[in-house]
Amino acid sequence: MTVRHIASKTALVMLFLLLIGFVYSCTRSTPAAPANVSSADVRIVSLAPSLTEMICAIGASSTLVGRTDVCNYPPDVIARVPVVAGFGRPFLEPLLSQKPTLVLDVALEDQAVRATLERAGISSRHIPCRRINDVPTVIRTIGDLVGRTDAARFLATHIEDGIRARRKALGQTTESRKPLVLVEIWHDPLMIAGRDSFVSDLVGLAGGRNLGDELPREYATVSSEWVIEHNPDIILCMYHGANAPVRQTVMLRNGWQSIHAVKSGRVYDAFDLDTILRPGPRVLDGIEQLRQVVE
Repeated sequence: MTVRHIASKTALVMLFLLLIGFVYSCTRSTPAAPANVSSADVRIVSLAPSLTEMICAIGASSTLVGRTDVCNYPPDVIARVPVVAGFGRPFLEPLLSQKPTLVLDVALEDQAVRATLERAGISSRHIPCRRINDVPTVIRTIGDLVGRTDAARFLATHIEDGIRARRKALGQTTESRKPLVLVEIWHDPLMIAGRDSFVSDLVGLAGGRNLGDELPREYATVSSEWVIEHNPDIILCMYHGANAPVRQTVMLRNGWQSIHAVKSGRVYDAFDLDTILRPGPRVLDGIEQLRQVVE
């Protein structure tokens, strides 16, 4: 395979990761709206499924007037909201027709869009979310923006309490006793979750050690030989197979029969990927899914 082919495939994989909302950090620098904001005054277009979920989770779905074509939860609410964008990529004519007052994004494909929105009199806010501890902060920020401050604080506190409880439960477990977990994000090229990824946070709270934590980045391409050498105890596959179950394909890879995870049958692929890969209000459910196969 040529370098050009590998680069092309890697680019496609990274686009896939963007679509499921893996990347980009969040901060507290986003200014909040005035405390007396009314949800009746806000018309929001969400350019990311994680933000859409947060808006709905705090009871502000009535503010949504537009969403992306990858926003899919909660389905009963989403079905009533027009599609006016791809992930981080507004379709300007449909978006403008909804007369939004605010556009929220975690990443824009074209930064020039922000100036276009401003010229149209539409506010925009960049509210990305990268790590698990960022999720409650972003929920509170959105609550302030849509006039649902109390509901947002309640949900954010619930998530923080759940994270704290998991950390306490794992407090007596030494790192050496935790299983070594490989999180496979894609197969060609072989891409795994690294130290700076949201999924690594979930693996840690589920009771495992993320093998990718050796790599100081969010996602990394590695060789099959690298995986064999590091010999993970568990392999989590975070994508769907086209022609066969991913688990079956991984178990049959050349040379992988010597890996602990393969020998013990601890290769898993039956996950709700949106819950696990999306840094949103269902984060505790994502931790629980992983806990069931890691502990």
